[in-house]
Amino acid sequence: MYYAYINKNNNQILGTGECPRKDETTLNIGINEETYNNIERYIYDGEKIVLDSDYEQKQAQKERERLDNLTLTPSDVERALYKAKGMDFEDLKALIAEKAPQLDIKALAIEFRANNFYRGATVNGMRLIDTVGTLLGYNSEDMDYLFLNKSLPQ
Repeated sequence: MYYAYINKNNNQILGTGECPRKDETTLNIGINEETYNNIERYIYDGEKIVLDSDYEQKQAQKERERLDNLTLTPSDVERALYKAKGMDFEDLKALIAEKAPQLDIKALAIEFRANNFYRGATVNGMRLIDTVGTLLGYNSEDMDYLFLNKSLPQ
């Protein structure tokens, strides 16, 4: 027999096991092997264990957060930029000044000198890496690739 352990105070699934837990704060719900092996896809609705209709969205959000926390050094970024486009940061600043004069070049220059580039960095509410990537002809997935591989896709 398989069990899901539910916190009686907040209806959260605490985990699973093959025998019931014997404590005052845990509710033991019998589940099948499929549910047992994929419990992260389920929630307790107050009465029974059901598939979480928001599971895919929650997973996508967790993955976005994971990617946004990735970092590269300025050297990593400049090497990738040079290899893919033959540009360094000075060339990039000139391109940004030409194609996106509304962007604050001084703020961007400060970011270029930062200790690390964070994938999810924002400047004045804009996603810095995605914005610069777009100016260079790359999409958001390409920028994820950069942070995962230290190079821009071909």
